[in-house]
Amino acid sequence: MKQRKPIIQAGSMVLAILLMVAGGIYLINKEAGVKTMEAIQKQSNANEQHEPDSAVPPTVQPVNYTISTASSMVKVMPKDELPERRDIKLSLAGNEYESFQVVVRADANVSDAKVTIGEFVNGNHRLTDMKWFQVGYVWIDTFEGHPTPEVAEQQQPGWYPDPLLPRESAQLMENWSNPIWFTIHALKNTVPGIYKGTVSIEINGTTNQVDVEVEVFDFNLPEKSELPNLFSLSFKYLQDVYGRVDEELRDKWFQYVADYRISPDDMTVNPNNVEWDLALSANERDFYKDKVNGFTVYPITSTWGDRDAPAEELIQRFERSRPYIDRIIETGAVEKGNGVFYGFDENEVEHFETMKKVNANVKQAYPNIPIMTTSQYIDSYEKMKELNIDILVMHLVDGIYNNDFADIVRKHGRKVWAYISLQPYDPQPNWRIENSPMEARLLLSAMALHERFDGFLYWSLNYYYKGTGAVQAPIKRDGPVLTDWSITTPTEEFKWLHGDGVLLYAGEDGPIGSIRMENIRDGLEDYEYYKQLEHIAGFDAAFGAADELVKSTSEFVRSPEQLYEVRQRISAMISGS
Repeated sequence: MKQRKPIIQAGSMVLAILLMVAGGIYLINKEAGVKTMEAIQKQSNANEQHEPDSAVPPTVQPVNYTISTASSMVKVMPKDELPERRDIKLSLAGNEYESFQVVVRADANVSDAKVTIGEFVNGNHRLTDMKWFQVGYVWIDTFEGHPTPEVAEQQQPGWYPDPLLPRESAQLMENWSNPIWFTIHALKNTVPGIYKGTVSIEINGTTNQVDVEVEVFDFNLPEKSELPNLFSLSFKYLQDVYGRVDEELRDKWFQYVADYRISPDDMTVNPNNVEWDLALSANERDFYKDKVNGFTVYPITSTWGDRDAPAEELIQRFERSRPYIDRIIETGAVEKGNGVFYGFDENEVEHFETMKKVNANVKQAYPNIPIMTTSQYIDSYEKMKELNIDILVMHLVDGIYNNDFADIVRKHGRKVWAYISLQPYDPQPNWRIENSPMEARLLLSAMALHERFDGFLYWSLNYYYKGTGAVQAPIKRDGPVLTDWSITTPTEEFKWLHGDGVLLYAGEDGPIGSIRMENIRDGLEDYEYYKQLEHIAGFDAAFGAADELVKSTSEFVRSPEQLYEVRQRISAMISGS
């Protein structure tokens, strides 16, 4: 999807802001009159201004340092001072990932802090799949012009945490809260129970331990998501950044994305372009069919310009691609992997005649493969039927995504998915850089169940440089924590837009994750809790649990503790069934 102007300018007051401050987590609600802390000290005085290429000076013995723990749903800003805490508890099912942060704040630079993950033991059983990353930063220059005035007022320029950098040792900056990110993976059929272990950070010869208690539930999450989804991985931008994507690098990216319950799929790759060579082969589709739920069998259109192309041109291109489509069908991947034809992205009324002709040709050739599109102008079941649309993807913006309309469509056997892009704005959820990471997790779990999404679509995982022509170099392993990567849309109109279409970073060794991407996976995993509860106790029980966290797309909790509590209760109901 290309960059586009806002459909609706949301001017609503921000309902709540989740902030880690010295004393814990506070829910700040302006209407309730809880203290605002002077707009949160103007985003920590713009986070301090460090240059991205500045290296940490040689190690100096710190006089003092504080070690704290934090949820994976919290964005720890450089000047956030957390209380001393050296323990944390978390829980997860088999075949699930869960993360937490250890935050070190020292009064001097430390260039080489050794990070160690100890054994996590439950009797004779152990957790064996654990990793750590250092939270890196991207520079944000301005929020001026943001459609939500409160965001423009409260968010300040500075360094914002997001990329999760693989490193040999941690690099600590003075008078700066330095988060270290830990991810634990409980393998399928992990023996349930309480696992205890430690993680440690050695600072100039002193080992600092953090006690971690992990509860593994006595059930597994399924291999693939029950929530169908499409997130586009642009092959073109991988080629532009790396120059050449060899088989090993390609496999790293594809496996990484699949591990997040997402198909390694380019929704709009043109079969006539060179990047088509990176697309999954029919045999690879067969391999991934049991891991992902949703992929594009073939893009009916590849660009916004294609929407205005003659129908005959699009039909001819489709006909030339049918041998490829047939090979995928033969593997069984279309049926098991929930394959679709996608096209005419965000179409308008003037595209309808072309859509009729092209989609009729596609449907005649492959009547059992759904045709999907995004549109705010398809407003009836009759129009969907006329255009041969089986799945309508509606923008999660007030006035567009509409459950009453969606229920009518569903009664006729068709489906309605949801999607976000640069919109929506507060108080609705998104995963731009200024949004709480928790919003991503809620959006794809409790909200998806509560609002009855039939699936979810997002336009890009890696839309790098956004038409500027400036190709960014891959991030070097053990490079600066203050990265020189930009996630800002480089136009005057959208200079306030940060993180739209960029959820993964390109590292020299392969993909580099982000805080936002981790919470997306956590959301897809949490969704499985609701679905397992639904299978056991019915939809009303699952809806009731989701309703504790979400009332609508604009009213939901902002406290990680509340989400953890609901998860714990759902797990007890699943385990007791």
